Amino acid sequence: RQILAAMKILVLITVLSALTSVDADFIEYINENGTELVKEMLDVYWKYDIIDMDHPHSRPGNRKFHQDVEDALVDNLIPELCYMRSDNCTIYNSFVLDCNCVEEFEKLSPQCRTLPCDFVKHALERGPEIIFELFTATNLQEMLEVVTGELATIFESYDFCTCSGEFLKALFGCAKFFNGNILHSQMYAGDIPNVQLGLRNLDLNSLNKFFNKLIGGICADTSSGKCYNDLFSSVQYLAGLADNTLEPGNYRRYYDEGYVQWAYNSWTMEYETVEPPVSEEEMARFVNRMKKDKCNNLFRVIDTFKDDELPTTFSDEDDWREFFDRAQNLMSSLYCDRKCKTEIGEDLYPCCLKDILNNNKMFDHLEDFILSVYKTPDLDFYWDGFEHSLGNEYNHRWNYTIPEDLRTGFMKTIHAAKYCEARNPTCFN
Repeated sequence: RQILAAMKILVLITVLSALTSVDADFIEYINENGTELVKEMLDVYWKYDIIDMDHPHSRPGNRKFHQDVEDALVDNLIPELCYMRSDNCTIYNSFVLDCNCVEEFEKLSPQCRTLPCDFVKHALERGPEIIFELFTATNLQEMLEVVTGELATIFESYDFCTCSGEFLKALFGCAKFFNGNILHSQMYAGDIPNVQLGLRNLDLNSLNKFFNKLIGGICADTSSGKCYNDLFSSVQYLAGLADNTLEPGNYRRYYDEGYVQWAYNSWTMEYETVEPPVSEEEMARFVNRMKKDKCNNLFRVIDTFKDDELPTTFSDEDDWREFFDRAQNLMSSLYCDRKCKTEIGEDLYPCCLKDILNNNKMFDHLEDFILSVYKTPDLDFYWDGFEHSLGNEYNHRWNYTIPEDLRTGFMKTIHAAKYCEARNPTCFN
């Protein structure tokens, strides 16, 4: 339960980052009642489920996992990732890895062979403190500073930029024929053949090439050191804009919904609202002030989203075209505002990101992998709008290619700064 709770926390962090410029009402909840709301949503109380606050050695800078979590890492992961070798691996003494995985990771060069072990030991040593810092952060920017700071430490401490190619090759080699005992203990036996069929037919080689090029771009040298430093700086800056936008009550004052302050009542375990009177004149002045200062908030992005919400259901390719058309408008409102080009260029658009997104070969590899997902038979998951039956339409499915205009729409969404109608912003570093 504790491990699943930790995994849910990591998923939530990723979702929060993606939602920063989309679901403003939800993010305002997080900003005002962050830890309580997160705990309620996830049914996770980090003080009790993840971190042992009562441990005699659990103190600032030296937090401790609960014993169950620590035992899972020490008893299962560390022995297999740190000490198991192909000559002593059997189905009886391995759980997380199978012997093929052990062989794949043994192929890592001496410089990189300890990388899997280093990762799990880092999680054991730093994990409790990271989780504590995340759940005591007061806003999105502080949360992302914790995440990006730890990622930078991992990149630098374990020479990940040098070893990532070898590590990914071993990881995907392990995945293709994976048959570890953990699979049999966590899944219904009847589902396992489908999973293994999928892994054998998916184009993991293309996915490996995609990640190699992506990480190569992230690890490229820049004037500030490495590209990931610039990317992390931009993410933190974007989170700061979100915090400026979503200070208590700002969202509702801006959209004339009344100034609502949400408060969590720990006695009733419910959210209560306090609505001090705010005049229409004061609201109008506030909106005018935010629009004048639009380069330091995200109301221009939220305006676009409220006027043209993204579709959530997909039945065919036309629905995906509509999605990308609207998503382009959303991202363009962030990157293409004429009055904010200086701020965008100096803080949100590192040149190494521009280089990564201009790497067409990288996206060719991603497209090949996506097509392999689409074409692999007998899987229980399909992407809405792209599924076909295995009957007379199977040949169509096998020969299917992604329409060029869909790929163009995708690229215009993720690289909006390149497609501004006016002058494109100038990248930094």
